[in-house]
Amino acid sequence: CIGCGSEDVYGVTRIVGYYSKITNWNKNKIGELKDRHFGNYKLVVSE
Repeated sequence: CIGCGSEDVYGVTRIVGYYSKITNWNKNKIGELKDRHFGNYKLVVSE
């Protein structure tokens, strides 16, 4: 943990509004996570 220095941590990600522990995933699902594109995206709407 960056805040307290604890090593008792696990990864969590949000998929379609639900949070999921990455440690519960199989190897194929972890591969999908590595292929995802992360970033701050904005929706541009033109009139």
